[in-house]
Amino acid sequence: MLVLFVLVLAAVFLTREGKKGPRPGAIREGSTAPDFALPALNGTYVSLSDQKGKVVLVHFWATWCPPCVEEMPDLERLYQEFRGPDFEVLAISVDEEGPGKVRAFMQKNRLSFPALMDPGRSVASSYGTLKYPETFIVDRSGVVRHRAIGSWDWNEPVNREKIRKLLGTR
Repeated sequence: MLVLFVLVLAAVFLTREGKKGPRPGAIREGSTAPDFALPALNGTYVSLSDQKGKVVLVHFWATWCPPCVEEMPDLERLYQEFRGPDFEVLAISVDEEGPGKVRAFMQKNRLSFPALMDPGRSVASSYGTLKYPETFIVDRSGVVRHRAIGSWDWNEPVNREKIRKLLGTR
C-alpha cells in the first residue's frame, strides 16, 4: 500500500512539474510586471521602474543551470541587435554564492547586458518563477506581453519579431 501511495504521489509531482503553463501565483501575460530594485554587479541598484518607456526583457537565470548557460549567447546576440534607448535586458541571477561568480561568468562569456543579483530569490518569487531560465518581455508601459518558461532560441525570427513589434520597428 505504501509503495502504491509513493508511486501515485510521484506521478502527480512529475505531471505537475512537467507542465509548461502558468503556475499559481505566476505573473501572466497582460499583468503589470512587479517592480523591483536589485544590485547590479557594479554595486548600483537597478529597478524596473527606471526602465519605464523601454521594452525590457527580464530574464531569471543561474550559473549552475545548464539551459541558462546555453541560452546566454543567444541573449547576448539579441541584446546587441536591439540595444539602445528603447530596449534593455535585465538578467537576474539567483546564484547564492555572491556577485563574484556571476561577474566571472559574464566576463568569461563576454556578456555585456546588465546582470542583477537576487540571491534570496525574492524578485523571482514575486514573478512566480520556480524554474530557470524564465523570461518576461515587458512593454513600454510595464505590462508583461510575453513569458518564456525554459530555454528559448532567441535567434528564432518569431522571437525577435515579438520584440520588434513591441518596439514598433520592422
